[in-house]
Amino acid sequence: MFVPENLKSRTVTAAAALFALAGMLSGCSTLPTDSPIEPVDYRACLVTDGDANRIGINDSSLYSLNQAVVTFGIQKTVVATNPSKFEATMDRLVKAKCNLISVVGSRFAESLAGVVSANPQTHFLFITDGSDQKILAADLENLAVYRIDVYQAGLLAGHLAASLSENRELGVVCGNSVNLRYLAGVRAGAAAFDTQNVLTTRITSDGNLNGLTDVILNYGCRDQIPTGDAYASGFKLVGFGRDLYFDSAFENQKALIAATVIPQAGPRLLELIAADLESEFIGGPLGSTVASFSNGGLAISQEHEVAFPAGELEALKDLATQYEISLK
Repeated sequence: MFVPENLKSRTVTAAAALFALAGMLSGCSTLPTDSPIEPVDYRACLVTDGDANRIGINDSSLYSLNQAVVTFGIQKTVVATNPSKFEATMDRLVKAKCNLISVVGSRFAESLAGVVSANPQTHFLFITDGSDQKILAADLENLAVYRIDVYQAGLLAGHLAASLSENRELGVVCGNSVNLRYLAGVRAGAAAFDTQNVLTTRITSDGNLNGLTDVILNYGCRDQIPTGDAYASGFKLVGFGRDLYFDSAFENQKALIAATVIPQAGPRLLELIAADLESEFIGGPLGSTVASFSNGGLAISQEHEVAFPAGELEALKDLATQYEISLK
C-alpha cells in the first residue's frame, strides 16, 4: 500500500524554493555571519545507526539537516549510535529539549515505539530501509515514518546497471553488509532487462569480482567509490544515496559515476522541519510515506559522462509502475 505525500504547507513550498541556496551552504555547521536568516529557538536532532556520513540514508539526512540550519536558522545535534545504546541516547536528546528527533536506521525499530510513546511532547521522524509495520500499528501522533522501498531501489538499479553493462557482469559491493532485499531487487531488475533484450547478466555479491565486471552497484557503503585492487580496472558505478558527481572529492573519478538511485530521505526531513516550525507537524499514519518511484520518494540522477541507452529512463518508469501495481 502506498501512502501519498500528505505534508503540504506554505512552509514546505518555501523550503523547496530555498533548496538551491541551501545546497550551496549545506557543508556549513553554523550560520554564516552575513546570513539574513535570524537564529530561532528550535533544535532538530539526528540519530544515525553508525557514522552519520555513511553513504545512503544517513548522509542524505545529515545533508538536509545542515540545509535546515542555514535555511531556517535552527540549531542541530547529530549523534551516531547503535541499538544497544539507543534508549540512553534518546533519553539524553529528550532532556536536551530537541524539538524534533529524526531516527535513521531500521535496527532502531524495536525500541522506537516505546521512546516515542513516553515523550508525547517531542516530535519524531523515523527513516528506515526496513519494515515499518510495527511502528505504523502503534499509531503514534507524534511520529512520522519515511520508509524506503529497498526492493524497488534495487529493481531500478539492477535494470539500469544491466543496460550499461557490455560484459554482462555486475558486482554488488559492501562485503557482508549487502542488503538482501536490495540485492533481490537488483537481480529482478537485471532479469527484467535480460528478458526484454534476450541476454544473460551475471551478478556477483560476495566481493570476489572478476576482470569482466564492468558495472558496480553499492548500497549503504561507507565510500561511494570502491577502492582496492579488485576495483583497479575500469568500471561504471550505479550508486545509492546522494549523487556525489559534483563533489570535489571525486574529481578524478567522475567518469566512473553512471547514475545514482536517490532516496529523498533528506528532503523529507527538511520538509518536516519546515512544517514543525509552522506548528503543522503531521504524525501517525497520515504523516507516513513509502519512498517509491511514482510518488517521488526515489529518483534517478541524470546520466553524466556515461550516457544511458536510448529509452532506458522510460523503461525504468514502466518497470516501477508494473511493480507498484503488483502491490495494490
